[in-house]
Amino acid sequence: MLNKIKQRCGDRLRLTIFRAVFRHLRLLQYFNIRPKGNQFNIFIIVIRTAMFVFFLQTLYTIMQMNENPLLLFYQKEVSMLSGKWRKVSFLFIIIGLLVASPGLKTAIAAEEEASSYQIVALGDSLTVGYEYGFDAKSVPYGYVEHVYEQALFQGLQAEYVNYSLLGLTSIGFSQLLGAAKEGKSVTISDVQPGLKDPRGATIISGTAQIADSIRGADLIVMTIGGNDLIGVAAQITSTTTDEEKAQLLQTALAQYETGLTAGLQAVTALAPKAKFVIADQYMPIPATITVGGLSFPLPPDAARLREFELQALSQLNEKLKTIVAATKAEGIDISITAVSEPFVGKELEYTSIANSDFHPTRLGYAAMGRTFSTTIWNKYLSARTRPANVPVSVVVRGKELPASSPATMKSSRTFVPMRDITDAIGAKLVWNKTNQTATVSYNNHTVAFTIGSSTILVDGEKKKLNSPAAYLHKNGKEQKTYLPLAVLSEELGLQITYRSTLQAVFIN
Repeated sequence: MLNKIKQRCGDRLRLTIFRAVFRHLRLLQYFNIRPKGNQFNIFIIVIRTAMFVFFLQTLYTIMQMNENPLLLFYQKEVSMLSGKWRKVSFLFIIIGLLVASPGLKTAIAAEEEASSYQIVALGDSLTVGYEYGFDAKSVPYGYVEHVYEQALFQGLQAEYVNYSLLGLTSIGFSQLLGAAKEGKSVTISDVQPGLKDPRGATIISGTAQIADSIRGADLIVMTIGGNDLIGVAAQITSTTTDEEKAQLLQTALAQYETGLTAGLQAVTALAPKAKFVIADQYMPIPATITVGGLSFPLPPDAARLREFELQALSQLNEKLKTIVAATKAEGIDISITAVSEPFVGKELEYTSIANSDFHPTRLGYAAMGRTFSTTIWNKYLSARTRPANVPVSVVVRGKELPASSPATMKSSRTFVPMRDITDAIGAKLVWNKTNQTATVSYNNHTVAFTIGSSTILVDGEKKKLNSPAAYLHKNGKEQKTYLPLAVLSEELGLQITYRSTLQAVFIN
C-alpha cells in the first residue's frame, strides 16, 4: 500500500513539474529570453536521438490511453507558445509521455475506481421514511432507500447518509443547515424547540459532520413543508372562521418561504455543484371513499378539511416553484419532483390516512422513489422476475447477469458463473485446465481460485477462504465453474452491496 501511495504521489509530482516547466517557458517567451543558437542545436540533436529510440514506444503508450493528461495539457498550455519554443515544448511532452504516462494512467484509473457517488438526504419524516406504527427499532424503507437502490442500478458506487428529522418544519430546516454552514454547535432547542425525534439530539449535535457530508455530496434529496401545514390544521377548530383559516395559512406560508429559502441558501453554499431534488407535497385525503367497488362521499367535516388542504397545498407548491426557480437562476442544479401525482386516486393505498396518519405506506414510498428516480435519471430500473430456484439477482455495473447463468447459494454464500462475472466486471480471466485454477485480474489485483481448494492466492499471497470453495456445476452436458461472489469482488477492490429488500447483489 505504501508503495502505491508513493507511486501515485510521484505521478502527480511529475505532472506538476511539467506544468511548471511549460508555464516558465511561456514567461521566457513573453520577456523575449531565448537560448543561443548553438545551445539550441545541440539540445535538438540529443533529444532527436532519444526520440528515435523511443518513438514507437511513445506511440504505443499514447494509443493505450483514452485521454492522456499530458496530451490534453499540451493542447491547453503549449499551443500558446510559438516557433522554436513550441518545438522545445513538444520534445518535453514526448519525454514526459515516456516517463510518466504508464504511472499516470494507473493513478488516474485508481482514482476513478476509488470515487463514489454520495447521496445526502435532508428534511422531515417523509425523508426519514416513517410509517404508521413505527417505533425506535423500526427500519425504514422509504423513498431515500429506493433512490439509493436506483443509484446502484445505474452502476454507481453509491453511498448515502440521512440527516432528516421527524416533525421538522421549514424554520427548523433553515436553523439546522445554517448552523452546519457556519460550523456552529447547536441543540434541539436552538433548531426547533419541542422536536420529538428520539434521534434528534444525536443528529443535531453533528453539524460538522452534516456539513462535511453535504460538501462531498453528488446528490441531495429533500422533503420539507408538510409539518408547516400540519401546524395550521392543528389550530383549526369547528369555530374557526374562513378568515381566520386564511390568516393562519398565510402566516404558515410566509414562514415556509423564509425557512426554505434560508435552508436552500445554506445547503447550496456548502455544495454548489451538487444536484438537488426536492419533492412537492401530496394530498393524503381522498376525494371519495371506495368500498367494494362502491364510492361514498366524505363526511362533511372531512370534505371541508380536504377542501382547505387542497387550497393550502396548491399555495405551498406554488411557493416551492418560485423558490426553486430563484435558486436555479443562481446556477444551482435543482429540480422539483412531483410526488403528488401518483398519490391522486390512491390515497387510501399509498397513505395511512384511514388510521388518521398522513404518512405513506410502503407502496407510497415506492411511488415516491420512482418519481424521485425518474427526475434524477429519467428512468426507474428493476431486476427481472426470478424463478423460484434462483435466490438472488446479480447486477454488475448496472447490468444484470444473464438469465441463462443464474446465481446459486452454498452455505448462505452467493456463487456465480466464472465467465459471466468476469466478463461483466471487465476482468481478465485465465483458466488452467490442468490444475483447474481460475486466475482473475482486475484493478491491479489478481485472485486465483482452484476448484475444491479452501485457499486462494491474492496478489501472490495465500489466503484461507471464508466461504465454500469454487466448484464445477453440471447442467446436462454443460459444465460451468462457479466462484464465490463476495470473495471475488472484495479481493478485486470492488463495491459489493446486498439489498435484502430486492434480493439483489450489486457490484460497482
